[in-house]
Amino acid sequence: MKKRSILLLLGLLLMTASASFAVNGAANTNVYSPTLTVSATIQDAVNLTLSTGTTAGINHCAVAGTNPTYTMSFGTVDALGVNAGNCNLFTPTTPGQTAAVYYTDYTLTPQWAGLTASTSASITAWAASLETGLVVQVPTTTDQSTTTGLTVSSWQTLGTAIGSATTVVSGTALSAAGADGTAMTRFLALSVSPTAAPGAGLSTTVTYTMTIK
Repeated sequence: MKKRSILLLLGLLLMTASASFAVNGAANTNVYSPTLTVSATIQDAVNLTLSTGTTAGINHCAVAGTNPTYTMSFGTVDALGVNAGNCNLFTPTTPGQTAAVYYTDYTLTPQWAGLTASTSASITAWAASLETGLVVQVPTTTDQSTTTGLTVSSWQTLGTAIGSATTVVSGTALSAAGADGTAMTRFLALSVSPTAAPGAGLSTTVTYTMTIK
């Protein structure tokens, strides 16, 4: 009798062990549907890229580099406009007294996700001060995208600090239909006054800030 009790106990233990190590599955069928829970944290995002302009009828200073660091060269310039530079030139109104303005078009492509652009959105730019007689300029009309109306007197000096940055794309343009992901033509100029001292390799950095609200 004692022997039978021991065998029965072993049998119960084996059954319990089998139940503990059982795996999910389906028997006597050819269909089984496990599940996978997928999760992610979604964030809003913004991006701004620069590229060489495509405006017809003018030369284009090439925009080189990769996001977020780009370069552009105006080439060899002077205050009288003797040198043509790499792009386009407005000769001085009064040689020896007024500046020669070398200019080019380029494109800004804004992109955003998870946000809605409003009329308070903007793309601004500023450039650290250059040597005496040299300034970076943009057209006075911030949303101008063609050469219509551009003259040697139609440029304003770009702000020289982040606190005095100049608007180059307004919220009106950014909030318009199709603005997200669309290349926008803008213009940039280097004004060279007769007071500018000759020098090699002069440069400054133009910093763009895009705010989508």
